[in-house]
Amino acid sequence: MKTTHALLTLLLISLLCTGGRAQNTPDIKTFDPDDVLVKGDERPKILLVGSFHFNYPNLDSHKTSADDQVDIETSEKQAELRELLDYIARFKPNKIVVERRAGSTINEAYKQYLAGERELRKGEIEQLGFRLGKRFGIDTLVLGDAFPFSNSLYWNKDSLIYRPLVDSLFAAKDMDWDSTIDQRYWELYDLEDKMEVKSSLLDVFKYQNTPHRTKRGHGHYLEMESDEAADALAIWWYSRNLRIYRNIRKSTTSPDDRIMVLFGAGHLGILRQQFESSPAYEMLEFGEL
Repeated sequence: MKTTHALLTLLLISLLCTGGRAQNTPDIKTFDPDDVLVKGDERPKILLVGSFHFNYPNLDSHKTSADDQVDIETSEKQAELRELLDYIARFKPNKIVVERRAGSTINEAYKQYLAGERELRKGEIEQLGFRLGKRFGIDTLVLGDAFPFSNSLYWNKDSLIYRPLVDSLFAAKDMDWDSTIDQRYWELYDLEDKMEVKSSLLDVFKYQNTPHRTKRGHGHYLEMESDEAADALAIWWYSRNLRIYRNIRKSTTSPDDRIMVLFGAGHLGILRQQFESSPAYEMLEFGEL
């Protein structure tokens, strides 16, 4: 009899627990995964600032002709730059991540600038990063860039084995590839160069940092057909940007952090996806400051 009573008690407890769980289960039609992943926590704020390279090193596939280059040092462009700086300053960053790798001397140059011992040079890191860093009392810039996995293979102790494989991936040709989209991208870049010369810097940055332009910019990297080309993209471009994200993640120390990420606009396609996907950050839109 005691055994029967005990079994009935356990069954009743089990039913009560099951009923309790059922009552606490949210309605899937209104459920937000952030109710679990974020739970209303204060999160570090991220502002992605995609830029063209003010000093035009022309190291990328697209080269800007001399006639279409913006001279950032003219009085007109310096006035536009002050407008752009005032706009970005609305974000109030306490950390600025720049497109430089560990071992760079950029912070030495930055400290010289803070001490009044260095004139600003043309690059966007100095014209934007240095000036904003000084305005907000930031003593050191975060070096966010990284070498990709393809470089790791090249420098590996077994590089004599890996290098021929890596070279074969990057040398692969897409023989049957329809290049119509590719040609249209080059047409787009040339048109954008001409628009940048005739537009204010703030308008240029608002355009470059729109979600739609960012996604379309990333789309050019996806125009490949062969497995080798896809593998090369993975171990080079995707790897580099994933490591950049990891560097930013390592530099985050407080939920109160307000982190400005200043990189070439081409990086934003992957970086944006990462910060939109991560529940660890709240990403602000450049055009909505």
